[in-house]
Amino acid sequence: MPTWDTPINIMEMLRLSLANPHIANWLPDDPGPVLNVGHGEKYIEGAEHIDWPAWDADSYPIPCAAESFQTIYAIHFLEHVKQPVVMLRELQRVLRVGGHLNIALPYYSTQGAIHDLDHKGSMWCEETWRHTFNNPYYAKDHDGWQFEIGANLIMGILEKNVLLITQLIKTEPK
Repeated sequence: MPTWDTPINIMEMLRLSLANPHIANWLPDDPGPVLNVGHGEKYIEGAEHIDWPAWDADSYPIPCAAESFQTIYAIHFLEHVKQPVVMLRELQRVLRVGGHLNIALPYYSTQGAIHDLDHKGSMWCEETWRHTFNNPYYAKDHDGWQFEIGANLIMGILEKNVLLITQLIKTEPK
């Protein structure tokens, strides 16, 4: 029978609970510029914030140079854009290699996914990233995906507010 260390954080508790030592860690963000897209009222200290009405994510690219940011936060943002695949390409463009894209979205089967009339219809689950980045349809018209899926968790306090919380890491072009 394997022996486990006493868990000291939520990720270690998850590994112990599922008896799976291979669950990816949530990596700490490296120092560098931070972008918070579609932040609403969620301001992150030291980050550059872009949101509507100053920036219309459905109509304009992110107004920043390529590889400008070490970390990007997209907290309750992607479910509000009309073309999330196009926006993921934009997020990849402005993220530095080795940088983290930290995402939180309502899980597809919860009240949080359907209660907001501004949600554009995308349904997000734990397989969304693998399906998107490995499907040739989503690779058309651009140079390919550079994201590695890091931590990818379904979490919530109440069943109606379950979230998909994901960390994508930008890799070198393939």
